[in-house]
Amino acid sequence: MLRAIVLGAVQGLTEFIPVSSSGHLVLVPFVLGWDAGTGFTPGVPFDVAVHLGTALAVVVYFRHELGGMIMGAARTLLRRPAEGDRSSARLLGLLGLGSIPAAALGIAFEGFFERLFRNPGLVAMLLLATAALLVAGEALHRRAPGERREIEDLRATDALIVGAFQAIAIAPGISRSAATIVGGLTRRMSRETAARFSFLLGLPAILGAGLVQIPDFPARTDWGAVVAGTGAAAAFGFASIWFLLRYLRRGSLHPFAAYCVAAAAFAFGWWLLA
Repeated sequence: MLRAIVLGAVQGLTEFIPVSSSGHLVLVPFVLGWDAGTGFTPGVPFDVAVHLGTALAVVVYFRHELGGMIMGAARTLLRRPAEGDRSSARLLGLLGLGSIPAAALGIAFEGFFERLFRNPGLVAMLLLATAALLVAGEALHRRAPGERREIEDLRATDALIVGAFQAIAIAPGISRSAATIVGGLTRRMSRETAARFSFLLGLPAILGAGLVQIPDFPARTDWGAVVAGTGAAAAFGFASIWFLLRYLRRGSLHPFAAYCVAAAAFAFGWWLLA
């Protein structure tokens, strides 16, 4: 049970803080020696649980925005739009459009990406790619001063470009939130706006990653561990969304890049010695 809570907390924190949740869910059990035969081992039920937990965090945190998008789209389709409904419906469409690249890449190369999760050394190296991405995104943001774009300013091209950045983060060790935030920065969004769009865009991807595994649930499932992992992922996910949106109003991406370098060095060294 304790291991389920720890890994749920790791997923919740690192899904939104740009340091790679998939990488941490590979490296933390590896470093701690939580392999088969040592008690609780992450598997399909736990993967589903933590993804649904982080999805729940997004739904709860952005409940007003999500509700507005759904109702706005419904009223627009019924040709009874209220003020702001068309804008909300358009944002919902942009999120759907931005989800296409990751879905297409994941379906086309599912087996390839699954094999990457079995190589802790490679995951540690890909954390360095996340660090480089964060440094490059911050440099680009600082070198392009001027008025920043907000969510209501976004167009289909923006959604597809940020979605393409999300697609490269299927590989474990490359942070989805880092990739999509940097994708937003390339489109001249503010850091906070890029993070907000990143979190909303992540909801279909997070839900999809969890729901697609439900048919593989084994007959014997430790439901206590599943519930504990879901709760921990939801609580820590909500807290990390709250923290990052406030931090990015003034703070830079450099501390997260430094953390990724340190984590990669530690994990790679541990892998070499294992």
